[in-house]
Amino acid sequence: MKSGYDTALSLAYEKLGRLTPEAVCGRSGARYEDGEYLIPWFNRAQPLSRAPTANKIIWLHYLTAQGVKAPSGKLISYREAGGLFYEPNFIKRAVDPFVKRFGDDPGGLIKAGEAFGGFKTNNGDASVTINVLPYMPITFIIWVGGEEFGPGGGILFDSTAKTWLCAEDLAVLASLSVHELINYN
Repeated sequence: MKSGYDTALSLAYEKLGRLTPEAVCGRSGARYEDGEYLIPWFNRAQPLSRAPTANKIIWLHYLTAQGVKAPSGKLISYREAGGLFYEPNFIKRAVDPFVKRFGDDPGGLIKAGEAFGGFKTNNGDASVTINVLPYMPITFIIWVGGEEFGPGGGILFDSTAKTWLCAEDLAVLASLSVHELINYN
């Protein structure tokens, strides 16, 4: 019996198999070399075949989408991206670990973000926007805590993110992205 991940992976590969590498690369910004898709993940080419399962599923969904390439510049919350019902999991899996790591180290967020090709923005006390995938910018924001409140944070998407991935995939993408930032050395 297949797990949910096995089924999702199988369906995603099946969808990819119906497309030519030229079409996939032309619309996603990936490269295809020697029978392998190279995904620009955090501005580093990563082979699809060697990615962890969660990354593979999200990357396959991205590769087979027909999203809008030019970011709108309009930031939206996860809820605005259609994630109302999955929002508690999004907070638990992405926002909470992000705040735990960078809430007391906003400079660390900037350092990690810039190392991955991102740029500082003027949101919160510290923020950075990173193209985690070629046409998928995500803005990570930290608010430093004070006497009354602890630190807080937010993860915002360009409004075009909804054209690339569904809300559940955006939650996984944010979680995977936070993991990359947390593990930056």
